[in-house]
Formats: sequence, C-alpha cells, structure tokens
Amino acid sequence: MLLQRQEDGHARLKHCILIGDHHQLPPVVKNMAFHKYSHMDQSLFTSFVRLGIPYIELNAQGRARPSLAKLYNWRYRDLGDLSIVKEAPIFQRANAGFSYDYQLVNVPDYEGKGESTPSRWFYQNQGEADYIVSVYIYMRLLWYPAYKISILTTYNG
Repeated sequence: MLLQRQEDGHARLKHCILIGDHHQLPPVVKNMAFHKYSHMDQSLFTSFVRLGIPYIELNAQGRARPSLAKLYNWRYRDLGDLSIVKEAPIFQRANAGFSYDYQLVNVPDYEGKGESTPSRWFYQNQGEADYIVSVYIYMRLLWYPAYKISILTTYNG
C-alpha cells in the first residue's frame, strides 16, 4: 500500500479501512518454517491489533438470536444484541420441527471410528458428517429452503 507513490513523492493512499475480526480462526500455515518464523499464522488485522494500531470493535450483533449469540459472545468484549434480533418477528418464531434454538449432540463413533486424520492437517468425523446430512434432509422434508440452511463445522474435511 505504501509503494503507491505519486511522482512528487507523496503517497496516493490517504486512508485504509480494514474490516475484519481478530477473534476469528487464524489462517492455517502448513509450512512449519513459515508458521514458526513468519507470523503468517495470524491475519493482517490481528497483526495490527498486536502492534497497538487503534481499532474499533463492534459492540452489538444483529445476525443471530440472542440465545445463539451467547454461544460465541464470550470472545468479544461487551457484545450485545441489536434491537432487531430482540424484537423482529423472524427472530421470535420457533424453528418448525425443532424443540430448541440449538442443540448440542454427542455423536457416537461411526463404525468404531471417531475423528480421523486421513492426511496431515485434514480432520474429519464421518459419523458427525452423516448425522448432519440427516438433519439437512429432515429440514428439506419440512420445506426449509436450501438457501436458508447453513452448516458450520470446525472440521476442514
């Protein structure tokens, strides 16, 4: 960014606004030398925060029901909810076919095997994958549109 100089020597760049979140998962660096010595395992945003660059952190979320936001708001300082997620009818209705806003399920090992690593840095759990596919099919049978279903996972396999 700083290499963008005009002929008179002044930088054309006047402001740089980065939108990000240093609380998210860091990049995966597979090369151990880069990982250990280059700090490539942290985002640019995280680098700036660690250098003490001033930043503004959001203090209210507006995407999830408050009950869901409680699952992750511990990562953020004083994260509250926008009024829309407390008041809008779409956030108040129950999810057809489900008893709770969310449910944590312990899936037993699949064919005697739980989490596996078929290759380096590649983790998977076939039993959990099959379980969530079944939940997806169930939701489609209840007429949930596919574009409204999101599957979030901590696995990269």
